[in-house]
Amino acid sequence: MDTRDITLSQSTIDYGHISFAGTDASFFPKDSFGDHGRKGGRGLPVVFDAGDFTFETDIRVMSGKRISPRKSFASYLKSVRARAGDILHVTRVAGREYLVEHVRS
Repeated sequence: MDTRDITLSQSTIDYGHISFAGTDASFFPKDSFGDHGRKGGRGLPVVFDAGDFTFETDIRVMSGKRISPRKSFASYLKSVRARAGDILHVTRVAGREYLVEHVRS
């Protein structure tokens, strides 16, 4: 299975928006990408299973260097008492499904 690790910053925890490097675009289906703005075009959703939480969202292009699920993961990060420096393992388990696991640093 294909996995990406995200090191959490305090800003990520505060706002709940996890991000991936733009070079990770192939980690997501091509049709899942939408525009950055709220009124921009939306991509087809992917599903992130994170403990007791399920997030169905498209992937927004933040810049040429960053991509991010559009929905906030703040509720999940709060539930696991995430701290700056902790890691999120994000594993693609099926075509449009991802497993998110929190690892304490």
